[in-house]
Amino acid sequence: MTYHHGNLRKALLDRAAHVIAEQGIESLSLRALARDLGVSHAAPSRHFADKSQLLQALASEGDRQFIDYIFASAEAAGDNPLERYAAMGKAYIRFSLEFPAYYKTISHPDVIAHADEELRETSERRKEIIHNAARAAQAAGWLPDESTDDVVMFSIATVHGVAGMLTDPLHGPKHTSRDSNILIENMVRLIIDPAHPQKSFPGKAGKARK
Repeated sequence: MTYHHGNLRKALLDRAAHVIAEQGIESLSLRALARDLGVSHAAPSRHFADKSQLLQALASEGDRQFIDYIFASAEAAGDNPLERYAAMGKAYIRFSLEFPAYYKTISHPDVIAHADEELRETSERRKEIIHNAARAAQAAGWLPDESTDDVVMFSIATVHGVAGMLTDPLHGPKHTSRDSNILIENMVRLIIDPAHPQKSFPGKAGKARK
């Protein structure tokens, strides 16, 4: 891939996304990106001081895309809060499969640890949307006596784990596309089943919602 003209910043982000999806964040370097795009090794510094700054920009864009993706899925599910929260869980997993570079970047510990102000803002917005959707589902009858913080952690731990399995060479290649879709449906149904919303965490006393 050779860069000829136009927006170098976007070209760097696009190429970085491709490298991350194929090889992982650890394989990324500004010098290699410059070489891939056919520009001088110093050219990326006009937009990103270092790799960390580029990753912050990519993660911020990833968070915005993720928010749009799960919100669109919730809207498509209709007005039922239970259906909407379930749709968001399925969208979480599918986003990881369709946009692996964004997903890997926004969930990478080093990126999170060095988040800039823009990334912190998009991350907080994402958390707010998920918590609000969980509260609405609880108000509609799903785990009403549990802490919202707990049910969100439970939800995210499950979908994050399923996403990891589907992208793990040890597990992912064994699943066809159809198998993956069935797995996603079943795993999210175990979190929240709109047909039977009153299920509760086993062996646990109810707690007031936060």
